[in-house]
Amino acid sequence: MRKIQCESCTVRGAGALCDLSPQLLEEFRSVAQVATYKPRQVVFTEGSPTAGLYLVCHGMVKLYQSDRFGRDHIVEVAGPGTVLGELCNEGDTLGVSVSAETLVESQLCFLPREKLIRFMEKHPLTAVRLVAALSAQLASARRKVRELALKGAESRLASLLLRFARASGDLSPGKRLQLGYKRSELAEMIGVSTETAIRLLGKLKDRGAIDTVRRDIVITDVEKLQKVANHDEVYV
Repeated sequence: MRKIQCESCTVRGAGALCDLSPQLLEEFRSVAQVATYKPRQVVFTEGSPTAGLYLVCHGMVKLYQSDRFGRDHIVEVAGPGTVLGELCNEGDTLGVSVSAETLVESQLCFLPREKLIRFMEKHPLTAVRLVAALSAQLASARRKVRELALKGAESRLASLLLRFARASGDLSPGKRLQLGYKRSELAEMIGVSTETAIRLLGKLKDRGAIDTVRRDIVITDVEKLQKVANHDEVYV
């Protein structure tokens, strides 16, 4: 994967600090460290030092935690524009609360803590934009908790597929989603067993909302999928 420059980025407006003026963008480049990652490459691990923040430029990154039995539990799938990592107070010994691993070829921008702080002190508006982005992600996490409590599994799966489609920038009928993860991971994202996730995909296919081609999912009817996603009745 070749590195994509900000000027030619198709999702530039989604990033908290990406859509800057040409002058600020040039200064931002002196702060940022851009790197590309292969599928299934670990970005950082749970408990590691909080050295800075990451911006997802392109691709998809799964955030997960491990329990005492060594099992991984996916807590979020981050798309373009998402801020990853945590900034703690100076001297705080707590590490990051999750691990991050790419699902597909991805490009990430690393912002070292000290350089980022100096940049925000010089340009306060960028700090406001970063806080706004983190606040939006907090709201998204709260919505996910609400979905787990109030929505049925089929609705959660439909919502997840729509979110993946939006992250790619295309919700048109026939949009093909190339799944860079296992069915078991898909199940973890919506809080069900692998067998239940497979059964739910079959139900969505029977409804005419999706089709499956090997590991790919094809959204055949966006409106039907949206209706399933908005269903608040609890059922599995």
